[in-house]
Amino acid sequence: MPSDMDKDPKSRLFESEQMTDISPGKINNGLKSRVSESEQMTDTAPSSEMNNNGLSGPLYKVDQVPEHFHELFILRGYRHPKSSALQCVLSVFDATNETLNFWTHFLPSCYFLWMLKGLAETLDFKHDSYTWPLLGYVFSCCIFPLASAVAHTFNTMSHKARHICFFLDYAALSVFTLGVATAYRAYSFPSQLCETWYGRYFICGAVVNSILCTATACETRFMKPSLLRKILRLGAFALPYVYDSVPLMFRLLFCESDDCGLASTYFHTRQFVFAFLAAFLYTTHLPERFYPGQFDIIGHSHQLFHVSSILATFDQLQAILLDMQQRRVNRLPVWTTTALHDSINVMMYIMFINTVIIGLFSLRLLRKTKMM
Repeated sequence: MPSDMDKDPKSRLFESEQMTDISPGKINNGLKSRVSESEQMTDTAPSSEMNNNGLSGPLYKVDQVPEHFHELFILRGYRHPKSSALQCVLSVFDATNETLNFWTHFLPSCYFLWMLKGLAETLDFKHDSYTWPLLGYVFSCCIFPLASAVAHTFNTMSHKARHICFFLDYAALSVFTLGVATAYRAYSFPSQLCETWYGRYFICGAVVNSILCTATACETRFMKPSLLRKILRLGAFALPYVYDSVPLMFRLLFCESDDCGLASTYFHTRQFVFAFLAAFLYTTHLPERFYPGQFDIIGHSHQLFHVSSILATFDQLQAILLDMQQRRVNRLPVWTTTALHDSINVMMYIMFINTVIIGLFSLRLLRKTKMM
């Protein structure tokens, strides 16, 4: 092997110039670049160690994904935190910890759409103002599980996408709370409260609750994981639910003769059971709290929460349909929803306000991301 002395003078001169050109500043810049790349990989991408592969790519354990993608007591089945849109779509056919979160809301959304189609074929939504609150309610039943399914599908595209997806989810839920209030006021309100100030301003209170629901839930996305964040997020939806349900509980407890014999009473009562079960599952994280890693793919609390909330909505819809049919004769003489703005338009206004709220929180998120 030739030594350095055997090289020709031009070759030695060229190597000398190369060595001279590698200044300390360039060495430092190179080291900084490597450190930056390393930190970026640590923050956004899992390590190469993986459990298995799915249609959407590798699936990861909890210690292989960034902390803000962690779910309490869920140890595996995580998707890549920088998934493409196609990978997100394919992941609904993989065994991930989000798969059943998607299907437990997407399929009910399809069912509610089918119900809306059937109702549109049998009721005169265009001319009969008595049906307008029902139209708004069933529409909200369609969009809230659909928005949830979309959020659970695409939230792993990026850190920002995760927040924005759940902003949309919260907004759809707030519209649903207004849809429930509108339908209750129209068809299920206690007869003795209909002509009181409470009955007259009930929808106004529901509008305020809907706006506060969206704003509060979105604000919790900027809070660190804590009991306070959990309470605020749950309270953002529990308060509108309790507000909507107060007149119904009053009817069930202090019903007059005409209200006590309604067939809807059974379904109203059962939907309360499912609703409280849903809240219990959401707050306790059972059963995975007691058996971490055993319910990562099937059977964890968020999936059960979805199922319970949908069962509550099924019963709620049946009860409202029965009230609408059985109380029509008594309600029509005092019917006040004679203008479109009393039902459908107020829901459109809330959807517009929620869009503005989401836009403002999204801008705040982008600014915060740039400052990091």
